[in-house]
Amino acid sequence: MLTHIGIEITFFGFGLCLLRAFESILSSKKIISMPVLFYVFNSFILLGTGLVALGLPLEYPSSIFLFPSSLLIIGPLNLFYYHYLLYPGQPVLYRTHLHLVPFFLCLFVEIFFQVQPFAFKHELLTAFFNGRDGHFLIVPFAFISLHVLVYMLIILKVFLLDTGFKKNQREFHFIGSIALVVFLIVAMLFFGFVFDIPGLFIGGSVLNVCVHIYIYLGLRIVPQFFNSLKMEIRKKRYEKSMLSGIDTAAIHEGLDNLMREDKLFLDCEISLSSVARRLSLTPHQLSEFLNEHKGSGFHDCINRYRIEEAQKLLMEHREASVTSICYRVGFNSKSSFNTAFKKITGKTPTEFRQR
Repeated sequence: MLTHIGIEITFFGFGLCLLRAFESILSSKKIISMPVLFYVFNSFILLGTGLVALGLPLEYPSSIFLFPSSLLIIGPLNLFYYHYLLYPGQPVLYRTHLHLVPFFLCLFVEIFFQVQPFAFKHELLTAFFNGRDGHFLIVPFAFISLHVLVYMLIILKVFLLDTGFKKNQREFHFIGSIALVVFLIVAMLFFGFVFDIPGLFIGGSVLNVCVHIYIYLGLRIVPQFFNSLKMEIRKKRYEKSMLSGIDTAAIHEGLDNLMREDKLFLDCEISLSSVARRLSLTPHQLSEFLNEHKGSGFHDCINRYRIEEAQKLLMEHREASVTSICYRVGFNSKSSFNTAFKKITGKTPTEFRQR
């Protein structure tokens, strides 16, 4: 009876996450954004957990499509979502593509599995569900569980480095309690599934739903939570800033002169260290300046100057091809030029020229 109630709560959590994703789409007017991805993949996890608890994958193997992949992407998404909440509008400094490698590998394996004959899928899943602790699939299942835990530790580390909070502060309790519960959820799901304890397994899923409700209500009861967190982080970062004692206005002017007068951005081999050297800064200082005062990374900053130059050339030299202008302003491929141009202007180079 309790297991069935737990499954119902799990499906309620699935619906709640989808509603939160829809709410994020309406508020941001973007179909794909960090909050949307965060809630969509969390909904896949809750849906998959509920279906596994019902034993549905044995009869309908396609019902758990994206469940393993969602578990592998939720760790990186938690990290990116944390960055999104505390540093809105600033680019993610983590090497995004490396964090997503396990997800895409798993997604490839899932697609390969789903296109196999039904008999093969049914036989493999039946063997796994009936001999869980001794089946070879328990190894990737354990890796996925460990993957989630490692990312929770990374988020905790980033949080503490960002803030240096003492353990008696409210924000530490909020983040710390979520981290502890996530560890408990992963343990309950893993051991509940491996040792075939339905109550433990579905209990972990119910706890997962409770975390989402806790965060949802908590941020509405204490809406200033992230504002106070941002203020504390700014204070902490200022204390350890590498720009202390440096005239940032002079850096801004010097950088602008290098780009607009010397047009350093035309060099396709331009690098952070070469520009920093011209400004008498270290690469770390220039990187911090760009992130703190320009709200972008080095390459995004350079591309903005390149696209600005390209816009002038497209209008002043209509006889010149888009490709020639692409290389003239410092890009080394037309595809990267088109991508950067559309990202900054909202139009392709051809559309911009035809306006």
